[in-house]
Amino acid sequence: MTTITMKTAFITGISRGIGKAIAEHFLREGYQVIGTSTSGQSPIRHDACHCLALTLDQSAAIKAAIQYVADQESNLNVLVNNAAILLEDWSNPTIDMDFLRRTFAVNTIGTVELTEGLLPFLVPKQSHIINMSSGWGSFSEEGFGAHVPHYKMSKAALNMYTKLLAERLRVQGIKVSALDPGWVKSDMGTQAADRHPAEVAQEILNLLHDKPSGHFWHRDQIRSW
Repeated sequence: MTTITMKTAFITGISRGIGKAIAEHFLREGYQVIGTSTSGQSPIRHDACHCLALTLDQSAAIKAAIQYVADQESNLNVLVNNAAILLEDWSNPTIDMDFLRRTFAVNTIGTVELTEGLLPFLVPKQSHIINMSSGWGSFSEEGFGAHVPHYKMSKAALNMYTKLLAERLRVQGIKVSALDPGWVKSDMGTQAADRHPAEVAQEILNLLHDKPSGHFWHRDQIRSW
């Protein structure tokens, strides 16, 4: 009798918005989902979904999440680094050092620490890491302005990590991508946004099908960094 092993996706920030939609899409595709939220709670009710408490600016919490994967002896097929914060008033271009430190702690440093800790569990030649970036983290942003500087810098750094990691993991056949979701209806994007989280979730799934590693994607197309 053949044992069928479910593929596993680790997705941060599944309590709402884009992260919740991504988790729901993976569950419909037959994946087991290990998700995270700051509270450890998620509105998703599914036997194949487990939500961990994780705050990305706390190294102890990151280590606990990594240990959970180790204890479950899980092999990861997908890692989606979705969780992020935006603290600033969108109209204020002034640098606030407290905001800068807090934003980098979650969006960049914590995301890198989690990713590095989960690398041993990713299946060679079968895995994909997807970093949720932003058009605001791009040097080619149309209509570039000085607003949201802390968030923009954190996502620009995440883009560089994406390129570095893709090159580093190429020999293992593990793909790494960054995704610009556009303006999405969410707590961060507000309900005035023009895209629905489900659209972005589908784009995440599309990246798993024969897409080249080391690129920045938007609406299923490679875009400029």
